[in-house]
Amino acid sequence: MHKRSHYNSFIALLVCSVLSAAFSLAPLASAETLTVTYPYYGFVEDSENPWETAYSALDETGTADYSDAYFFEPSPGDHPELRAVSYALALAGFENQADGYPASSPNEKLYSLLSRMGFSDMDSWDTSSDPAGHSFGVTIAEKTLPSGQPLVVVAPRNYNYMTEWLSNFNVGTSGDHAGFSEASGLLVSRLESYLSSRSLENYKLWIVGYSRGGAVVDLAGKAINERLSDFSLDSNDLYIYTFGAPRASVTAPAYSNIHDVKDGNDLILGYLFPEAWGFSNTGVYEEIHPADLKITTSVVDITDLADLTRALELLTENTGLTRDVATENGRDFMDAWLNFVTENGLTREYFDSEIKPPLSAIMQAYQLRTLDKHGDFTDFLTSTESGIPAMFAGNAFADLLTGNYPGNDLYTRLDNFPPYQDIVKILKGTATSADIDDLVSYLPTYLGEYSDYEYKLGVAPTITEEEFGIIKTNLPSLIRALAPIITADAAYTQATYGESSSLYYTYSLAANAEKLVYGHIPESIMPLLKSLIPDPVIPLAPNTGRP
Repeated sequence: MHKRSHYNSFIALLVCSVLSAAFSLAPLASAETLTVTYPYYGFVEDSENPWETAYSALDETGTADYSDAYFFEPSPGDHPELRAVSYALALAGFENQADGYPASSPNEKLYSLLSRMGFSDMDSWDTSSDPAGHSFGVTIAEKTLPSGQPLVVVAPRNYNYMTEWLSNFNVGTSGDHAGFSEASGLLVSRLESYLSSRSLENYKLWIVGYSRGGAVVDLAGKAINERLSDFSLDSNDLYIYTFGAPRASVTAPAYSNIHDVKDGNDLILGYLFPEAWGFSNTGVYEEIHPADLKITTSVVDITDLADLTRALELLTENTGLTRDVATENGRDFMDAWLNFVTENGLTREYFDSEIKPPLSAIMQAYQLRTLDKHGDFTDFLTSTESGIPAMFAGNAFADLLTGNYPGNDLYTRLDNFPPYQDIVKILKGTATSADIDDLVSYLPTYLGEYSDYEYKLGVAPTITEEEFGIIKTNLPSLIRALAPIITADAAYTQATYGESSSLYYTYSLAANAEKLVYGHIPESIMPLLKSLIPDPVIPLAPNTGRP
């Protein structure tokens, strides 16, 4: 009788356990898979040439599958379906419009996507950006999973953040990346405010981020992991997905619930803040495509620099002065370039003190423009007909003709023309600090005055007088800061490829910039993510061995 009582109790306990499991699993098993539409904002999925289609249509869309079942498994591990829909959510957080994001209204496309996924209680912060770049836009929402457990989602603004982008340059000289760290503090404080207003416990947390937003989310994930008890959160219930996130942390990778997803060919953003400066991502690196990009490296041929007649002929003919030297793996090239510039003075401290100030000032003027006006700004910096290059060349040539230089013919004058001599020294890798200072001293005169552009070039400037003042003040300082690195590149190229060659790293990087950043642009990422989702298992029909 005693044994039977134990047996009956065991059977009752087993039955209760089975029933309990059945009732708890029933709603989980019924989680619906939804095909949701997310905005590309003009970035077209599977485009053969994304650069030709960017911004061509602001309402281009893609599709991804979402299911609550994605959150039944703990965050650490490989979750290709969740990874893909996380990227779709990151794209919806772009807030990208032709004339800039709205100043006060939330992102309607993001809200629509979250609603389709079943989220509600949506709150948004900082949907506008201040001129100093200290804002960080973020939306937070909540839903209840079939298990009854709350799921909180955090979707930051991941693009078209205007002057927020300036925080990229605010690296600082120690600790985590200063600009990204400041934004991450804003995200965490807003999340804490959201959670405290709802007294949420035993919840799951899903945070996504792309590019700059990904770097901020990566640091926020580190902060949350370091304070899990304060957030009443289990580490397995924290799902963080970043895409193309620059390195921002000085802490070694440590958190398996942070999924740092990158295309191996994302070679510009992937190297933006390098390990040589002490930076890393904080989670698990998930490479969705190997670094198989091949680039053609080139050098500038300076054989004709000593022959002034030939140099002028080439200039008149607009003939390229370059020659290809190798075909290389893109990542190998970037690794070598990074080692080179670091060894030749491009440290974190040098960037912060010498390069960041003038670069940030120029970029602030650029970022304060609406998207459709960005091209006008860059055209002024690059146009050989109506921009700075045209005015610089014209003023320098006038100075050459009228200056008090020995000799009566143009070639003799050019041979004694200080700016030309300084440029030759830079290209030969022999320029000293005094030579660089000498060259920079000529720049303000050759840049001219704002009123000169329409008067001398016959075309009104495409920038304002205030923007011109910013460029004229800061461009010489930026050139001065970069010149030592270029001079070192020239010396290296001379030693490696012969005395007739120059600027191996500088020219190759510039010539391949479009290829090197290809792995970072949105339309190249989603097809890769989808390709990694396993095909569904089709059960076999009974006794046939066939589907």
